[in-house]
Amino acid sequence: MSFLGLYRVRACWNSPVPPTWTVILALLIVQTGFGLFPVIVKKFNASANPLIFSFYRDIFTLPVLLLCALVVERQFKIPNLKEIPVFALLGIVGMFGNQLLYILGVYHVGPNIASVFQQLIPIWGSILAVLTCTEKNFLANKLSTWCKLLGILAAAGGAVQMILAGGAVAISSNGDGHSTLLGYVFHFGNTLCMALYVLLQKKFVFMKNKKSPWANLPVSVTMWCYLFGSISMGLASIYYCTQRDVFILPVQAVYTLVFAILVASALCYLLITWSNQHLQSTIVTAFWPFQVPVTIVSAYLITGDKLKPLQYIGAVLIIVGLCLVVWSNHQEEKYKKSKNKIGDQAEIMDDPSIDDSEKGKLLNSDSYAIQDYPNDQ
Repeated sequence: MSFLGLYRVRACWNSPVPPTWTVILALLIVQTGFGLFPVIVKKFNASANPLIFSFYRDIFTLPVLLLCALVVERQFKIPNLKEIPVFALLGIVGMFGNQLLYILGVYHVGPNIASVFQQLIPIWGSILAVLTCTEKNFLANKLSTWCKLLGILAAAGGAVQMILAGGAVAISSNGDGHSTLLGYVFHFGNTLCMALYVLLQKKFVFMKNKKSPWANLPVSVTMWCYLFGSISMGLASIYYCTQRDVFILPVQAVYTLVFAILVASALCYLLITWSNQHLQSTIVTAFWPFQVPVTIVSAYLITGDKLKPLQYIGAVLIIVGLCLVVWSNHQEEKYKKSKNKIGDQAEIMDDPSIDDSEKGKLLNSDSYAIQDYPNDQ
């Protein structure tokens, strides 16, 4: 049974068009992994140097991703000289910049404020997608457009509501206004880097280069991004080269490091890449607020932190917001299919090599039957 289950998972992973619910489930797993990570850190009191911890996290994730590429994709593909800058940019933005700026932001303003700023990721994602014209406007009608925007705002607002309702939101770690402002700048950069990573990956790997073999190798894409991210993190760690004690992790930090490598890094980033392959980048980033209720509920179950009534309201807003985003994606995909069928019909009608009787048979077949969908006026 286990082998059958693994076979089905691999078949779904390699499918050019997997069921939408599997991609949605993957995104929920991603945010569950991200949401559990700070609770695991608190539980095991990992007091390691954040920069060195991130360096170990990235460098040890590489062999895990390499093994996954060999098992799932059954190949080891090396990028050519023209492709290396793309992977280097993704690694620097998504792994190095994202993680390093998050660490610096937490140092200056604390983890609670950091959680508030993470809700900017879906907003950045939507703004950047519009500015760069990354996503074609396959919207069924204006209603689905407003539902997506309203869903993103509701989910982000619900996440902020859950954090603020919990209280104890520290403004600064040392009471220094300059340090607080600097922490805000770091978190703006952190969230922008994460949104850029998802959008650039979609634009240069899964959308622009559809005929490239990388478009069907999400594990390999993630692995090469992590390679360049690890190199950048290693270069940043040179700052501590004269402090050898910093590179020795406490025993308790090892448990957190294992979780970070296997779950928060390898699993989550693999699923982000795979989901980005099949969904719009704005849909991928729209699920980020879901990690807030995961963090708060898991903190209640693992560390005994109590939930407050207003936090339930925030959780409901997040669920409603994500439902609106999923419905909007469904409408867009349905409209996209109808447009594609109309285009196929036009090609058949203009093809001189097909006689009129054959054209009639093709157009009347089920494959080209057009359903009535709302227009985009």
